[in-house]
Amino acid sequence: MVPPILVNTPGFTPEIQREGAQRTYVMHRKVPGVGGIETMALRPGFVGNVEDFGMLIPFPTAPAIRKIDDETFAHVEGAIDPPEVTVQVYDPMPMASVSRSSGAGLFGRAKSSEMDSMGAEQALGYMEVNVVREEAVGMYEVAVLEAGSPKALERWMADNDYSYPEGMDEVVADYVDIRWCFVAIKARVGGAEGATPVPGMRTADTSRPAGSQFDGHVQGMAFRFWSDEPVVPMRLSVFNGEDPRNVVYVLADDPVKVAKTPETLVVRQVGGEELYGHLTDELTVNWINGDWKDLSEPTQQLVRDSLDPATANGIARDLFAADLLAARTGQLILPFEEEEKELLNISESFGLRGVEIDAMMGEEAITQRARAVSGALDDVKEMHLSVIDGVLPQKLLATENLAFATHEMDSKRNTPRDEPIKPVGAYHSFWRGQ
Repeated sequence: MVPPILVNTPGFTPEIQREGAQRTYVMHRKVPGVGGIETMALRPGFVGNVEDFGMLIPFPTAPAIRKIDDETFAHVEGAIDPPEVTVQVYDPMPMASVSRSSGAGLFGRAKSSEMDSMGAEQALGYMEVNVVREEAVGMYEVAVLEAGSPKALERWMADNDYSYPEGMDEVVADYVDIRWCFVAIKARVGGAEGATPVPGMRTADTSRPAGSQFDGHVQGMAFRFWSDEPVVPMRLSVFNGEDPRNVVYVLADDPVKVAKTPETLVVRQVGGEELYGHLTDELTVNWINGDWKDLSEPTQQLVRDSLDPATANGIARDLFAADLLAARTGQLILPFEEEEKELLNISESFGLRGVEIDAMMGEEAITQRARAVSGALDDVKEMHLSVIDGVLPQKLLATENLAFATHEMDSKRNTPRDEPIKPVGAYHSFWRGQ
């Protein structure tokens, strides 16, 4: 990822700075007769001005692009190690009954396409850029590009209000030589004030307000593309400065590690059968001073409702199932994903954004998604989920795309970990007999 500013200029304080761990989700599966299909999802951690934010990411083939839920990575952690629901039972006291419940996490909320043709048989001219596709995805303007040279890409970026970091030519040239494409992304955040209807209004101004800020993380994105082997193209990330921590979640046919890195960076692995159980079985109840028999039937039902695994990992469940359905059908973008993207762009064009709007527009999308991916979740049983967490060698990031090697971690180390982003299980307290 490359923000559209020079972050390495001596004495210059960037307006955009990295914030927190960089989390990346990767799903890769072999597709008979095609090679392989991969999804890479990320939610960049940056702070700074909205109007200055952008990304440049190389891909081996043109990807289908969509928005991901803000809670995606928390729910992936909830799929790896689901939280418990705690129920504490108190002995009766001469006072009004009390019931409390909190912290249950979030429910997953919320066109057929063939492989994108990546160009022409003939190589591009030295100063030529081919815009394969342009589209809007939520808060972003997105362009999929082929470039004939680093200089051609640099000129295109300058013409389209990006900055091209100094020293990036060599890395870009490597990608150009092997005929990879680039996805260029920049913020397009409109001002709600200019779009709110008022008497006599004839036009709407959706330009972003000056000095708009974002804090922590911006909109997450997912890219699904054809790739024979799983790969994470991080070479351009070194132009953001050193990455203090990367967390990579890999859902693949085999348990893996990042090639050419220490095995100790693999911190958790979950087999397919176990992962399927985490996504479908009720959450475990941790009883304190009581049991089911100590609660009335209505109260028991209240507790059972909070045991739905979707409260902890429903977003991850839908993500896994959709990606596996894409692998099963050989589609880069599924029909319901295309419809969700269209709804998102309609709301964004009117400056309508936020949790409430997402919830209103997401009800039908949730229904369609559930219907579409039903059955595909069974394919999770054939997969493995590996978590790589730590500081990746800067030299490796600068010179190679991340590749993966089959690796099964020591079972003594393969235990649940504390993760601050994991959803917290519900907590209930009741009087005995309530």
